[in-house]
Amino acid sequence: MNQEQNNIMILLELEKNMVKNYSTAITEASSNSLTEEIIKLFNDSNNAQRKIFNLASSKGWYSLEAAPQDKIVQEQQKLSQKLTNI
Repeated sequence: MNQEQNNIMILLELEKNMVKNYSTAITEASSNSLTEEIIKLFNDSNNAQRKIFNLASSKGWYSLEAAPQDKIVQEQQKLSQKLTNI
């Protein structure tokens, strides 16, 4: 892994963690105005994460495998069952 790739992957991981942390902060904010400000930060971080992901993906540094159709159907059924149980 070269230095540029390493830096991009570190940035991607940092932004992904920020998105998770902002998500938690949104649900725990004590006022509507604070929630709105955190949502703005969340959106900025989420957009940055997507741009970094697209960059890494375009350079071939981050690839995703297509899931087999039967696996997708199986996961959809699990989720549907969980939602039914709620």
